[in-house]
Amino acid sequence: MKLSGALAVVALLLPWRAAATECEIWSQSRCDAQNQAAIELRAGQATLPRAWSFDGSGRVWGYEPGLTVWSSPALGVAGDRPLVVAGNYDHTLYCLDAATGEPLWRFTTGGPIYAAPVFFHDGARAMLFAASNDRIVYAIDPASGRQIWVHAVEDYRPTLGGARLASPCVGGAGDKDDAIFVPYWVWDRSLANSTQSSGVMALSIADGRPLWRKALGDSELTAAIFVRLQGRGVLFLGSSSGNLMALAAGNGDVLWQRAELDCVRNPPAFLPDAAGGLLVTGSKFGTVRGLEAKSGVERWQFRTGDRVTGSPALLDGKTPKVLVGSYDRKLHALSAADGSPLWQDTTRGGVYSSPALIASGSEPMVLFAAWDHMLHATDLARGQPIFSAYTGAPLWNVAGMDDSNWASPAAGRIRGRWMAFVGSYDGTLRALPLEADERSAPELRSNLWFWLSFPMFLLPAAGLALLLTHRERRRRAAAASTPAR
Repeated sequence: MKLSGALAVVALLLPWRAAATECEIWSQSRCDAQNQAAIELRAGQATLPRAWSFDGSGRVWGYEPGLTVWSSPALGVAGDRPLVVAGNYDHTLYCLDAATGEPLWRFTTGGPIYAAPVFFHDGARAMLFAASNDRIVYAIDPASGRQIWVHAVEDYRPTLGGARLASPCVGGAGDKDDAIFVPYWVWDRSLANSTQSSGVMALSIADGRPLWRKALGDSELTAAIFVRLQGRGVLFLGSSSGNLMALAAGNGDVLWQRAELDCVRNPPAFLPDAAGGLLVTGSKFGTVRGLEAKSGVERWQFRTGDRVTGSPALLDGKTPKVLVGSYDRKLHALSAADGSPLWQDTTRGGVYSSPALIASGSEPMVLFAAWDHMLHATDLARGQPIFSAYTGAPLWNVAGMDDSNWASPAAGRIRGRWMAFVGSYDGTLRALPLEADERSAPELRSNLWFWLSFPMFLLPAAGLALLLTHRERRRRAAAASTPAR
């Protein structure tokens, strides 16, 4: 009886664990609760994926410093096409063929789209959800781009105010995955009504009707991740006030709350384990913490050399890993068991993005973006650089580089070939092949050639200057020695 009971427990845990580490539908801001941001796009399209770029509307004049140029992309499938969908500062949601970059449709909202969209599919219907800074959540048919329903989280008022809606996530408000959860932050700077408020709203996937709303103070909120914890739906999210919260997905009740030393800019990551679940978060104080998901009690902490603005990503396996970037110009790989460092990859600029983890294929790697204006690919096991690709400089001079959550890369496998998708702050959305025989991104070269080029150009110029000076002095000397007539 004991053996059969143990086998039953293993049988129950194995599919749950597999589902927790394999993203099948991009239903959260980074695909899944582990924030791996990598997915298999099983589409029937015969076209092989290739490198492409897309610059949206090209409305450079409409960009303002501090805005996020592109949202992080979301990947999905509609019919036989693999899709990449991303929001833009020009108030438009763009959908493109992920293999070729062909524009399929665009959907215009009343405000910039700061947050990554998410997909939903239950076998009978497919939907795409996007949250815009016009305070409205949109449900869209991903195949056609037609609107299915809309719902405003707050009524619009023509005052000196604004809103910032975080990326939605799909989960279960009851026993089924039937809700979309949207964190929001709304402010009003008018003299008559100087207020700001934030919270989370749960909407029905079927028709957008409100299920519940929970007020959470007056600070900007991150996107939430949804997990099943001991059979109960739970949301985890952070705030600019430094609070990390766990909410009951059924009614929004706060299960626990923990205060960090500085603001939390992106959602945490969750990994199931024998103790009930590990929650990993990072803050602008530069500390990465591993917490008990049930209670928020700290298991371990790791101090980076500077602030952390991206989400950590978790990888299960023989040695579960935490991957997180920091403005100390490093991507850190930590042991999920105790937070001890495994390896680090150093770049030439602060790492602002959340990583994307490609654990399968011939060359497992982690993708991340940094303020050296490069997309970096690093070996997932040893931390050795594989290649780097230039993604362009910002559209505008950026005073506070971490004032915006800039787009993070995503990865999709199309017909067995991995592709990277990243929306750069230069205004361009790019797709880059990641297979070794197709990689079009140039390897990052040393600056040694740049410095060696100085004497190569300066020495001939200096020689020419000396020659001309010598000739001029001889001419003047000859003119002075010639007697006047």
